[in-house]
Amino acid sequence: MAANNYPHPSDGDLYTPLTPQLVDLFWHMRDVHGTWRDVSAITHTRLKVLRDMRDGSRKAISLTKLDEMITATECGDLRDFVWFTPEDLIRLGIWDDFYAGLEEYKKRGG
Repeated sequence: MAANNYPHPSDGDLYTPLTPQLVDLFWHMRDVHGTWRDVSAITHTRLKVLRDMRDGSRKAISLTKLDEMITATECGDLRDFVWFTPEDLIRLGIWDDFYAGLEEYKKRGG
C-alpha cells in the first residue's frame, strides 16, 4: 500500500503500461475502423485521450477501459497484456506515488 497505508486513488482496477504493442493495437483499431474520430465514437474515448495514449503522455490504461475498447472494436485480446495494481506501477516507477506528492503539498502549506 502507498504511504500512510491509504489505498491509491485508482485502487480497485488493474492497469497495463502503455507499450509499443498496445500502441500498435490502437493503430490497428484505427486501420479497421477508418479514423481516430471513428475509434473515439465507437469506444466512447475522447480524441485527446487516444492521442495521449499514442504519444506516450499517458503511462498506463485500465483493464476496464481497454476491455471496453477491445469489445467495441473487436480488435485485440486482454490476455495479450500483463496487468498490475496501482501499487505495482508505483514500485516499478511507472507511476509517481500519489501520497508522497500530497504529503509534500501539505508541508508547503497546501
